[in-house]
Parts: sequence; C-alpha cells; structure tokens
Amino acid sequence: MKTIRIGIVGFGYMGKMHTLCYQNLAYFYRMPQDVKIELYALAAPHPVENLPVQFQKVYADYRELIADPQVDAVDICTPNYLHKDVLLAAIRANKAIYCEKPLALSLEEARDVKAAMEEYGYKKTNRMSFEYRFCPAIMRARQLLQEGRIGRIIQFNVKYYGSEFLDPLRPISWQSTKAKAGGGVLYALGTHAIDLIDWLIGDVESVYAVKRTVFRERPVRGENRTGKIELEDILNVLLKCREDVTGTLLLSQVAAGAGIDFAVEIYGEKGSLKFNQENPNVLQYFSCGDEQGPIGGFTGYKAIETMQKYGGEAIFPPPRVNISWIRYHVASIYDFITAVSGDRESHPDLLDAYRVQMVTDAVYASAEAKKEMEISR
Repeated sequence: MKTIRIGIVGFGYMGKMHTLCYQNLAYFYRMPQDVKIELYALAAPHPVENLPVQFQKVYADYRELIADPQVDAVDICTPNYLHKDVLLAAIRANKAIYCEKPLALSLEEARDVKAAMEEYGYKKTNRMSFEYRFCPAIMRARQLLQEGRIGRIIQFNVKYYGSEFLDPLRPISWQSTKAKAGGGVLYALGTHAIDLIDWLIGDVESVYAVKRTVFRERPVRGENRTGKIELEDILNVLLKCREDVTGTLLLSQVAAGAGIDFAVEIYGEKGSLKFNQENPNVLQYFSCGDEQGPIGGFTGYKAIETMQKYGGEAIFPPPRVNISWIRYHVASIYDFITAVSGDRESHPDLLDAYRVQMVTDAVYASAEAKKEMEISR
C-alpha cells in the first residue's frame, strides 16, 4: 500500500475546495487498491475554527509542514504573494507540488522558481491548478482540433467576465492589492484563459493590451477612509499565436450579472468550435462539410453532449448528469494523485504556468507602453 500524505498550505476559499476534492475522490473514481490518500497536515497562519476535516498535524508555519518528512505532496492555496516562498521551500524539500494559480507575483519571481527547479534537479510531480483543462467539453475540443476537424485555425475569441468588484463599497483586500495579488483581473481570471489558448491554439507570440481600473478607490476595512487601487478591473487583449493565428481575450471583474461568464470560440477553415460555461455540458461544433440544401440541408451547429463523460476510472456521477465547475477540480486532483502514485510527469505543470506568466508580463508591458509586445520564449 502506497500512502500519499497531503499537506495543505492555506485554508481559505481554495484550500477548502482542494480539501473537499481529496476527501471525495473515492466517490468519483475507481481508486487504485494499492494507493491511499491521507489528508495529513494543514498550515494556516491563523487558527481555523470548525475544521471540516481532522488533520493529524496543524502548523502555524508552512515551513514546518514542508519540513515534516511524512508530507509527500504540498498543496499551495495561499494568497498570491506567498506562492514563490512556499514553492521554493517545497522544491528544495523535493516534495510533489499542487499549486493554485498564478505561479508567482511577477515574471521575475517565476524565473526564481524555474531556476530553483533547475538548481535542485527537481523532477517530482507538480501541477498548476488550471482546472478548465479538465472540463470534458474542453477536452473534447482539444481532441477535435488535434484530429483536424475544423482545419487550419484562423482566429479565436476568449471571454472571461465576473462581477466580483462591481460593488464600489467592497473593501480593499489582498485580491485588490498589487503587493499581495500581483495583478488584477488578468491574474484572477486571465491566467486560466491564457493557459487554454496555449493548450488549444498554440504558443502566444505577441500581445496588444488595453486595461482600465473602474473604481480607483475603495474603503479600507475597519477605517473611516478609502485607499487607492492599483489593479485593473477590465483588460482587452489582441493576441497573435504561431502561424499568424489571431484572437481576442476579454476580461472583466465588473460585469453586472456575470457569475462565471467564460466562453471560447475557435474558427478554422473547415469549421468552428464554441464552449460556454453557462452550459458546460455541451461543445458546439460546426462543420463546413455538412450537407447543404436550398432550405438549410443539415448545416448548423451540433451540440456534442460531453456532460460528465470522463471515461477511464470515473464512476460517479453517471455520464448523463450535468457537470459543474467543482467537478473540474476533482478531475484535476485525481489526475495529480495518479501521477504522484506513479512518480510521473503531469500537466499542466509549473513550467506550463511559467509560460503563462511570460504572457501576462507581456500583457502588462503592452498596456503600459501602449504598443504591441512580443513574448520572448
């Protein structure tokens, strides 16, 4: 029996999400009989009340958790400004790593992480939490693209809108502070989109970006004053990928009515693909080869039902059941655990996240310089 002991660093929103996934993997997947998952340790700087799971060890300092020889995998769910230090400590300790996005606060910090991996010859399984890669409709889109079903890609559009910062009275938090978040909507939402563009379309080669901060001041929690906001609420980007494929990336955290308003459109010479998180159970596929007729023939978009069709070891819920965002996280963590049990490489990994950070750095540089910026790979 191989026991994989998990150490969770940070127990906020995503710390709870990851813990929920580890706890319930055996419901969703036929787990290998020789692998046991143990939620072993938690590191949180402040006491956590009413823990939903009983950890064997609770540390106030993440360094103590990482130094614990019983911890096999470190799951990093801290605010962005702590990612680099926790990553470096986990790399030096040669632990498997699961990390929430983004990789770091800046490209400079990301380079430090990459350099540490090279310096210590780090080869353990590592994962960046780009969970949209584990949505069956997105997975099916990649299959169809690889099969050439829509031919040579011509253009694409990606939109990710939310409304988290629409309320001007929302107090300043670490998510709205440059020193702790590193970036605004680009880091919060755009990193997911850029990873999918790289994965589905190909490497981004250049960007031209325009950003806007709608609410430049917000209340300071517990004080009778406001503070300045340095991070963007809206970002519009023109992108060019390899082979001159062009596209747009539209991001907002001040879009009224938007929950997870995430959409991907890819247009090729032979057809097109569309995905929308408002109905994640289907992938829309249009083929130029469909039979045409005077009053329509059989042309039009086909809704390919992907639902919860993961195949393989997935056993629950049945494939016909509607899917949700939480299920993507479950699938990502299952893939990570199976990779750790086999001590093998798994994607998206920290180097995939490094490539995303190269693009985000160029996006900000473009917005400041008001000109197109190339990504040096």
